[in-house]
Amino acid sequence: DMAFNPSTITVAAGTTIKWTNKDPVAHTVTSDNGAFGSGTLATGDTFPFTFTITGSYPYHCTPHPSMTAIVIVN
Repeated sequence: DMAFNPSTITVAAGTTIKWTNKDPVAHTVTSDNGAFGSGTLATGDTFPFTFTITGSYPYHCTPHPSMTAIVIVN
């Protein structure tokens, strides 16, 4: 649906989040501050990342900049 779901998630430090591209077009999971980046994910591809430092991590899809979301790490 050309959106990250959920658009906001709160997790504890040490949590691994795994994104899965369920759209028929390629996407990325790209941190606004450079903390992580998936590269291009084709349909069905996944990208895991473990959040070890507390803080807020806004991110976006590079080819679709209106796709934004945030991970909050406590």
